Formats: sequence, structure tokens, C-alpha cells
Amino acid sequence: MALNILSWQNKQHDSSAPNPQSLAAPKPMAEQSASHQDVGTLDDLSKHLKHLRFGVVAAHPDRWKDHPGIQEAMRKAHEAIDRDFALVPAGCAAMPQTIDDCPGCPETDIETRPYVLARCAVTNKQYQCFVDDKGYDNLDLWPQEIWPHLIDFRDQTDHPSPRYWREGQHDKKLANHPVVGICYYEAAAFAKWAGYRLPTEAEWQVAASWRIRSSSYVLRRYPWGDALDKQKCNIWATGVGTTVEVDACENGAAPNGVLQLVGNVWEWTSSDFVVTDSEGRPVVGDMLMKSVRGGAYDTYFPSQATSCFRTGLVTLMRINNTGFRCALDVGNFTHNTGQAS
Repeated sequence: MALNILSWQNKQHDSSAPNPQSLAAPKPMAEQSASHQDVGTLDDLSKHLKHLRFGVVAAHPDRWKDHPGIQEAMRKAHEAIDRDFALVPAGCAAMPQTIDDCPGCPETDIETRPYVLARCAVTNKQYQCFVDDKGYDNLDLWPQEIWPHLIDFRDQTDHPSPRYWREGQHDKKLANHPVVGICYYEAAAFAKWAGYRLPTEAEWQVAASWRIRSSSYVLRRYPWGDALDKQKCNIWATGVGTTVEVDACENGAAPNGVLQLVGNVWEWTSSDFVVTDSEGRPVVGDMLMKSVRGGAYDTYFPSQATSCFRTGLVTLMRINNTGFRCALDVGNFTHNTGQAS
């Protein structure tokens, strides 16, 4: 498999040379995963595996150190993460700072550390595990300031779940399609519950543009290259008119195998959407906005479905063309799983 996560990190750890791209300490795993109380009991281990919470299992081997099945559970968690995620090497994102992003407008270069990114967006079937595990009732997963809004995170039949579901259940015909109708906080809560996090905007851009630290160090307009190919993504020009399965458009993958970074659904990131107008004045709204990237099946203008186009969405918006994918810090993952000491 290309860019195997664990073997790559072990090789990095064995090298005596320091990593020049270690520009900032990785976030504590506590910020990426569920709370201590949520993962500490012996009886939870099989439940976590059943609900695909592989990040929680991998990050906390000490919590089940006396469990007779811990070694097998850790093996399954490692294999699942290595299968479902891909390494994004250290890189640099040139972030436009103005809303119009015209040629010559100011940009800010943001360096990123190596990290791993989900190969596919989170599906309806995967998000069902979060709903079935009463994720909407677990206040540890939600910022306290959002608690009053949890009552609004309902489906078409007033059950706590994504906006377009019914009776707390997804449409089985769309099981492998990206979950939509979820706001930023729902995306972040799922990621935390599963033991992961959302990518930052800069991390997402490095993955999509493949502007990694290498001898070439070039920026791609699309994950597959510099020319738009509507057969390699699902946008308006493709003619599908709705979402497709998350593993479709395989020939439009990034070099590390990550799929659909352009098209199908916009993707939430963890970064605030901060831009100015052409006069340098901050563009602000009535509510906090987070960056969403990549375009969607209904993106009409191809210029908006690229690796570098920036836009934002109000954090509480639950619309039919926005989903998300998860990320994980490589160093924290391997350190906590015992793969590096």
C-alpha cells in the first residue's frame, strides 16, 4: 500500500536526523479523542470496535491493558487506520487572504507537519454508528456553548441525527454516500467520538494540492494534476446531479490514494474562515464561519472546485452538499500505540 502510515513513522523514528518540518507540537490526543470516562471500562472494548471507533482504541491501549482481548483489538484498530487513512507528508499551503482572490492578492504561507487523512469522506453508514451510540446525548463530545442548539440537530422526523435522515436512520441506498445535513459541530463531535479530529484548512489544502516538501515542491490545481477533468470528480459539469459513493472517481485520487478532495461534497475543516475585502477590512458575519473546501456535486463554477479555492460556511448550517472527513496526528498515534518509543 502506498505511504503506509505505521511503517513510515517507524522509519522516521529510527532516523537519527531531526525532522526540519516539525514546526509545532502536535495537539494532545485528548483533544482528538473521546473523554477518559468514555473509554476507560473493560466492557467498552468490543463496543468501540463494533462502532468503528478505531482511533479511540489505538490511542488508549493502557486503558484496557488487563483485557484478554487487547492485543487483538489493537491489531484490528491499527489495520483499520492503516487501511482507511493515508499519509500526507509535510508541506506548505499558500492561503489567499482576500475574498476575491485575484492575481497578486496577498497570501500567507502555512507550513504543515506530516499527518494522516481519511481516504474517503465519512459515510452515512459510518455516521449511523455515532447516532446509534447516542452521540447526540453525550455532552462530553460537544462544546458547552452548543448545548442549547443540540435540540435543533434533528432529522425529518424529529430524531437526533442528520437533517435529511428519517427516524434516526439513513437511507440504506445511500449507505456508502457521504453523510450530509450535518453542521460543523456534528462533524467535530463525530471525529472526537471516533478518536480523530477534523483537518485544518492548511492541512486539507496540502493534501489536495500535494505541495509537499520534496525536490519538486510544486502545487497542483487538482489532486490529479493541473487540468480539470470532469470524469475525475463529481461536480455540476459531470452531470450526475447528486452525491455518488465515497469510493467513486478513483482516477481522480491524490497521489497517496485520498479520494474526492474535489467534488461530491464540500468538506468541513477545523479552521475559522478569515478573509479581508480588497481594502484589507475583515469580512465578518453575524455568526462564526468555518472553512469548507473542495466543491460539491452542485458546484457550477469549476474555479470553485480546486485545491486552493477558499470559502466558508456558518458553523450551524446543515445543508445537502457539505460533509467531512477525519484526520489524525501521526506522532501521537504511533506514540500512544507503542509503535515508537
